[in-house]
Amino acid sequence: MPQHITYTVSPFTPAALAEALSNQWVDAEATRRRQHFYYFAEYLGHEHDGLGARTIMVESPYLSQSFLDDYADYYARGFTAYERLCKRVHFFREAFDQAALEVALLDPQAGGELWNSYLGYIVIKPLPARQIGATLLQPYQPATDKQRAYPARRPYEINVLGKQLRLETLIFQEQDNNVSACATTALWMAFHKTASLFHTTQPSPYHITSAARNLFYRRGRTFPSTGLDHTQIGEAIQSVGLVADLTNYRQAAEWGADSEAAAVVLREQLRGAKGLIYAYVRLGLPVLLFILLDEREERGHLVTVTGYRLATSRTQCPVELALTSDALDRLYVHDDQMGPFARYGFTDDGRLLTPWPLDDWEPAGPWHAYRRASLYSIFVPLTADIRITYEQVFRQTVLFEQLFAGTIQERADVVWDIYLDYSNHYKEELRQRRPVEGEPLRRILVSVLPKYVWVARATLQQVALLDLVFDATDLHTGFYCLLVNVFEPLRDSLATWLGRDDFRQQLLAAPKFDPRFLPLLLRGLQVPVAEDV
Repeated sequence: MPQHITYTVSPFTPAALAEALSNQWVDAEATRRRQHFYYFAEYLGHEHDGLGARTIMVESPYLSQSFLDDYADYYARGFTAYERLCKRVHFFREAFDQAALEVALLDPQAGGELWNSYLGYIVIKPLPARQIGATLLQPYQPATDKQRAYPARRPYEINVLGKQLRLETLIFQEQDNNVSACATTALWMAFHKTASLFHTTQPSPYHITSAARNLFYRRGRTFPSTGLDHTQIGEAIQSVGLVADLTNYRQAAEWGADSEAAAVVLREQLRGAKGLIYAYVRLGLPVLLFILLDEREERGHLVTVTGYRLATSRTQCPVELALTSDALDRLYVHDDQMGPFARYGFTDDGRLLTPWPLDDWEPAGPWHAYRRASLYSIFVPLTADIRITYEQVFRQTVLFEQLFAGTIQERADVVWDIYLDYSNHYKEELRQRRPVEGEPLRRILVSVLPKYVWVARATLQQVALLDLVFDATDLHTGFYCLLVNVFEPLRDSLATWLGRDDFRQQLLAAPKFDPRFLPLLLRGLQVPVAEDV
């Protein structure tokens, strides 16, 4: 005889949320003492840009595929009989009662506002701890004064009591310390997006931990999991058919935590890290940050970057190359110990500002007391086809930027936007924005390009001046710039400058200019290429 789904509807309140997130092992009172409860209460609430939920609907039982995989591989093999079925908690922005839900379920012409207000769900696993399972929630909504972007999302089809809904987000769950610790969970979330980007596998947390293996560089065992080190994280990334692009960062303790030298280096490192994170996440790639919440104890934590926010005004930096990523003032991070799209900021001394509390967790404590963290390393899970790195493109752009020394009076105001892209996306963007018209645009659109390209775009007062287009699949020992696309209003003036023999000779003699850019410039401007180039 088939089992029936039960469902209850209640207004969204802290008490109702605590009850909904509890299970037979963890009651509502214990749930209210957990960090996740306070995070979700704020995230789903009506303050601090919350999603504004007004209704909770609890569905039980629910067969969660992600939990079922781990249950079959691990939990079912123990003596204690844990349940294999979960419950699912849904959230809506619209206020409604049980009767209104019944009408929306039975009448396909009714319930439009109800279904359109759907915010997502949280799965509650039947475990004695770490019960937050697969979670799909909308990100923070766009705001007129906040340029938020969440590229590392994908579409999910959701069936709510027979009603098909669609949500653009990235899956989240809490580590359970049995089949997965924070690193495994961060990888699991990232692999949900890389699977759709690169058509790679999407393993369960159990299989990620198993693939990482215990290489016995430290004590412990594979299961129960106590966490992954850097080598194991790399092993897990390679196990799904990707390569791990790893960048390590020096720590303040190497100079003395309070020294001015440490502060200078940390600020420089953070600026470079912002550029790297922005360049990859803009494509939709989730970036993994390994952070130290306590440098003295080396308490490491792995989180998954899913989005970012750009400040409306960029702080002027006394540097050679001003970047769009300098305006990055917020990261949106899937932090398994907090929740999805957790807000990470930056400090003036080159560290990260996390949503973690400063001291031992106190439920009544203020949320503004955030803990600082040090950036230890960054992992980017990439297809092996992408060989050229952000740092290589940045260095090439620095060599090209010397061109502006003699052609643009406002050179100090030129800002470079460096990012990874699909060549087809790049062409479509130019076709829509039309920074150049006619034959020059046609020549760009019919250019043969690799699937992945790096773009370094020079802008002046948010107007695109030119693009350097690099082959992201090229050999790192080569010169991988393919095109220099010059746009209006720079096109005519730059063609005039480059048409002068004396300026070309001056440019070729400049110690910081790579002469291999010159023929690309001339071809892009359709200026005859002289023998000297």
